[in-house]
Amino acid sequence: MAGKKPSKNTSKSRSWKDIDQDVKAKSMSSTALKRAIFSRCRKFAFYSILVIVLVGGAKLFLMTEGVSTALTKAGKSLPIKNIEIESDALSREWVLNYLGLDGDETLNLLGLDLGSLKDKLEFQAQVSFVKIARQLPDTLYIAIEEREPIAKVLAEDVERGRITLLVDRTGVVYEGVGYDSKRISILPFLDGIRLKRNEGQYEAIEGMEHVDKLLSEAFEIAPHIYRSWKVVSLEELPKLIVKSNFAKEIVFEPVATDYRRQLAELDYIIDYHKSHSYKSIAKVDLTMNSQVPVTHVALTR
Repeated sequence: MAGKKPSKNTSKSRSWKDIDQDVKAKSMSSTALKRAIFSRCRKFAFYSILVIVLVGGAKLFLMTEGVSTALTKAGKSLPIKNIEIESDALSREWVLNYLGLDGDETLNLLGLDLGSLKDKLEFQAQVSFVKIARQLPDTLYIAIEEREPIAKVLAEDVERGRITLLVDRTGVVYEGVGYDSKRISILPFLDGIRLKRNEGQYEAIEGMEHVDKLLSEAFEIAPHIYRSWKVVSLEELPKLIVKSNFAKEIVFEPVATDYRRQLAELDYIIDYHKSHSYKSIAKVDLTMNSQVPVTHVALTR
């Protein structure tokens, strides 16, 4: 008897065992692979930086604790063994005497009021900037930046009579201390100004930006002319009137660029008249442009 044929309607097995297990996983794309590598590198960099920060912080903490311990052991008193002073004109002796730091061998580095010392130095008009710092364990550091004088001015003092003051390029007026006498001797005097005092200090002179520009350019390109100048008058600002031995009066007109053209013209005029045996020139007006700028000349013979 023939076997019974299986029915066409017989359903297929749905067990997971009947599923073909030999299926290969889909390979990762190059973009996804790069993204995964970048993510791992970023995590590695983050943890590396975190470790560096923690180690650095620990070292800084230990160093701070070490300094703190040293100060505690010192009983909050560190004797000063060295005072370093950086200054151009003001001498070491002057600075120490002015601050009251000379002759005291019991100075305490921690007990000094650095702010008060700084304010006291900067009260001196000659001083433009001061830096004071403690350099542990036993050094006090003082750096002083001073003003650069470009002119002189005469003033009357109640107790001392007539005195010579210095003026810097911003118009600050002060008594100079410690400057080289030869350097100060070549500076011209200012005229045509009126000094005013306010709370023990002289008020700044206006118009010094023009004087600074003229003097600096004259010193640079015609030092022989600059050294002959005795007085610079600000009476007719913005014009500047310079007085020298040969040219009794030289009138300069401020320009937007520089004074070089006027200085070159003045140099030619002086050389010409000296070569023709002229003793002096009464006036050279360099504001007249193409007109003849020289008046009232005197012959040597």
